[in-house]
Amino acid sequence: NMSDVIKEIFAKNLRYFMEARKISQADISRALNVSSATVSDWCNGNKFPRTDSIQQLADLLGVRFSTLTSENGIQDFEDIQIVEALHNNPKLRALFSIQVGLRPQSLDAVTAIVKEIAKERGDDD
Repeated sequence: NMSDVIKEIFAKNLRYFMEARKISQADISRALNVSSATVSDWCNGNKFPRTDSIQQLADLLGVRFSTLTSENGIQDFEDIQIVEALHNNPKLRALFSIQVGLRPQSLDAVTAIVKEIAKERGDDD
């Protein structure tokens, strides 16, 4: 059932960004003025929120509407974070410049290196 697939994609993305932002179901319930059961249903993929609620969730979580609703939402978000880290950090900017001419396999290696650097430093810079 396509509806179930869409609900599960949304639920997975919602749970990921709730954990990343340290936002609880109770926080969402209060912010959107919905019941805790409703938020639980969203998180468990039992129900799909209305469009206005999805936008409110996106705003609360600091992501785009499409990030919550897209099958590739989490990966796209992480890729954007990496590109921003490469571009904004003077120490990593050289990697940003180099990556333009790289083959996809080499670009994957550079991406893995940047992720490891960020993990070791304990931040996303």
